[in-house]
Amino acid sequence: MENASKALLMAAGVLISLVIIGAFMLMMSNLTDYQEKSYQSKADAQTVDFNNQYITYDRENVRGSDMVSLMNKIIDYNDRKEEQGYTPMEIEMEISSSIREDLTYDGIQRVVMSGHYTEDRINQIVGQPEGFRGSGTSGGKIRKLEEKYQQKYIDQLANEISTILELRDNVNNREDPEQYFVDLKLLPVSTKDELRNEYGRLSDIYEDAVTYYEYIQFKRTTFDCTGTEYDENTGRIIKMEFECTGIGV
Repeated sequence: MENASKALLMAAGVLISLVIIGAFMLMMSNLTDYQEKSYQSKADAQTVDFNNQYITYDRENVRGSDMVSLMNKIIDYNDRKEEQGYTPMEIEMEISSSIREDLTYDGIQRVVMSGHYTEDRINQIVGQPEGFRGSGTSGGKIRKLEEKYQQKYIDQLANEISTILELRDNVNNREDPEQYFVDLKLLPVSTKDELRNEYGRLSDIYEDAVTYYEYIQFKRTTFDCTGTEYDENTGRIIKMEFECTGIGV
């Protein structure tokens, strides 16, 4: 009788242990499931936040100025995330030769020189500093002009190209076209020597003005988004394609 009681007690102890272990395993399973769902929920929210930065460009009539913002955003993202295992963002733009010529002041393309742009070449337009990851031969051109002249004056020069050209070519046979340019106060200089030392001759200033004029014209263009690609695993946008439709007003 006593042995039977001991056996029952042992069986009960084993059963209780199994119940405790089962409850513990169930709790751990539920905790793991909760953690996985929490992680997935957080990852989904991050994906939504990430895509929201770019989905606004997935439309027609995207202004060139917005494209500049998008290109800078993609370059910055790829540079920051390159070492963290993220899939790089890609962007492709198609710009026809006729539109590219319309962007220029004198028919010579100085900024938008290609018909097809991918992420590693867009610095030619947005002007990332030379030495920046993926920078090409034109890298930093626009940035350098903005630093050289300040935004106020480079905008002003781009609006006065005909005057600069007239003075450069001395159309009206002015005895001192450089001094006349100084007198126009298009730049913060008071003498010809200051002009030459700070900005070069009129031919140099003309080149800078028409280069920036082309950049300003590009910002007035319109683009249609022709395709958006998502990562199959993460759901993040990894590629966007655009086609330039013309120059807006």
